[in-house]
Amino acid sequence: MKLDHSGVDAFLVLEAASESILVTTADLEPPGPAIVYVNPNFERITGWTASEVVGKSPRVLQGDKTDLSVFLGMRETLRRGDRWEGQAVNYRKDGTEFVMEWSITPLRDAAGTMTHFVAVQRDVSARIEAEKRLAKAQAAARESDRRKTNLARYFSPGMVETLAQRDRPLGPVRRQKIAVLFVDIVGFVGLSESLPPERVVALLRSFYRRLATVIFVKGGSVASFSGDGLMALFGVPNPSRLEATNALHAAIDMMDEMERWNAKRLNAGRSRIDFGISVNFGMVVLGDIGTRESMSFTAIGDTVNTASRMQELCRNLNVRLVASQSLLEQAFDETGKQPIGVTRLSDAGRHHLRGVSLPVQVWTCA
Repeated sequence: MKLDHSGVDAFLVLEAASESILVTTADLEPPGPAIVYVNPNFERITGWTASEVVGKSPRVLQGDKTDLSVFLGMRETLRRGDRWEGQAVNYRKDGTEFVMEWSITPLRDAAGTMTHFVAVQRDVSARIEAEKRLAKAQAAARESDRRKTNLARYFSPGMVETLAQRDRPLGPVRRQKIAVLFVDIVGFVGLSESLPPERVVALLRSFYRRLATVIFVKGGSVASFSGDGLMALFGVPNPSRLEATNALHAAIDMMDEMERWNAKRLNAGRSRIDFGISVNFGMVVLGDIGTRESMSFTAIGDTVNTASRMQELCRNLNVRLVASQSLLEQAFDETGKQPIGVTRLSDAGRHHLRGVSLPVQVWTCA
């Protein structure tokens, strides 16, 4: 068989081809087609010799994991005289699997009648495996980004990078003594009704950003944003042995930051933002709360409930900060000396709080 315009022996071309080449009859009805030629690379890739497969169906390469749906429409495509392409799991003579990429082209004689099919085949197992590894790496990168995004809701950027390397960044569900801080905007409902929606959202963003910065600087984490307020935890995810001290310092710094913000607002002709901060120390239960689709890390227990109820004292006593006696005692135990900022606090006595069984000794700052 010759290529007349060049004199090149076509058989030698097929024999030297780097791809696996398979030639079959053009009989599309079962049991056909039948193999009439395979080149050396077919033998190398499949382990079958030419003498073993000539006269047999190409289905000799199929097995349990061969997805036959890949071949749907192949017969009609070839019957029209068009090229068909596909990819499927094939099997070598020794039973090992590999992924074969096919390209089957009809051959016609001088009268235009289809006489044979030429299948050019490539073992793409290595490529498929590389693609799987790439997809897995990309999925891991997306998961890492998602985890970092979730962690960034709670922690400072530096802490996010550290926690993102852990399989369980926030740890198991557990009981732990921590400091809990709440801060709310006083009179937010009336304020929000007097402003356009865009201004309300911008105000809240500025409010949260300023306070979150203080919390992160003092080693705290943001457990939740709730409309006009937030809850912060000190001692999460890792105990610092300065939970109460850091929480107290954060509360004092928050008051100072709010005063600076209010000064800017007043200079700009805007209204003052009143706020209340309550902070408590004690045992809580820490863990992820929610569903698989929507989880959040939080703290629950009497310590949290008491800190939340202490917000009412901010309004009733007309003060900006209410700190529990237990927090101050713990801060003293942590440092062995009077905590910074205590001189700005006044003993406000014991108070009964809604939903709390025993009265709570508190200190306040106006």
